[in-house]
Amino acid sequence: MASILEPQILLSTKRHEIVDCSYWGSVFLANSKGIYKQIGYDKTKICFMRSLAKPIQTSIIADCNIINDYKLEDKEIAIFCASHSGSRHHIKILKNIIKKHKLKVSDLELVCAKPLDLRGFNGRKTKLHNNCSAKHIMMMLVCKYLGFDSRNYTNENHPLQKLILKKQNELSNYNSTILTYDGCSTPLWGLPFEKIIESYYSLFHNRKYDIIIKSIINNPYTYGGHDRLDTEIIQLSKKRLFSKVGAGGFIIVYNFSKDEILLIKLTQNNNAIRKLITLDILNKLGWVRSEVSQWEYNQKKQKVAKYCYEFQI
Repeated sequence: MASILEPQILLSTKRHEIVDCSYWGSVFLANSKGIYKQIGYDKTKICFMRSLAKPIQTSIIADCNIINDYKLEDKEIAIFCASHSGSRHHIKILKNIIKKHKLKVSDLELVCAKPLDLRGFNGRKTKLHNNCSAKHIMMMLVCKYLGFDSRNYTNENHPLQKLILKKQNELSNYNSTILTYDGCSTPLWGLPFEKIIESYYSLFHNRKYDIIIKSIINNPYTYGGHDRLDTEIIQLSKKRLFSKVGAGGFIIVYNFSKDEILLIKLTQNNNAIRKLITLDILNKLGWVRSEVSQWEYNQKKQKVAKYCYEFQI
């Protein structure tokens, strides 16, 4: 059967039985032998992981003694991998790391931003509120530990970024050469969908990285936060599932007991729709049992729109 090379409609909304909106994407379901079900793009199509790359990037801390020597706590390791919501909880952890290791917020090479969690926000944007700030702190910390000059640490030719690229190539078993930059200024090297999945299998199947995975699973709120889908999935599954979201409609979910991975890439960067589609697929797979979201419930109650899932797993 020929590969489908274009995204497919995963969900539509109808008003008076007329299609109002359609949401397109690709879905991949894999085990350790490879992808065995897919919808949409061919598995060899190259894309950029966005924040799905954070656990891959953070894995470099397991290749040296920085965790022991710097006495890194589980919650600190978890937040390094996070697209955190910038709540007071997160800011407190980040400030403690900076103080403990004598770093400077001003040296972080990213822009000030509003937190994703606006509850209690006073209107003053900071670098720490940026949902990628913990990743940048991790990068500066590794530079300090390994004796790298931390200036210009986001440049693709910096020894830190070369180290991260080498790690990505090793985990994915793929020599990545296509470069772009993420929204927070860090380099991203393109990977085929199948190699994103392989890189995550390499993380989960190597005991060396257990400390990173366990830190995330045991600190799901620190890892994401209020209204973050990866946090919700870990909590909803009672730690039986790992998840990571990324901008551009990305989400990856790992089932510990089945040793299977679900990877979704939407063509629209719509968090609410990503949540609906992901939870629907997880329910169909039997990986979680969840009620419809409050947002979806309100839509149905008001008879604004009817959701029609146009795919089968």
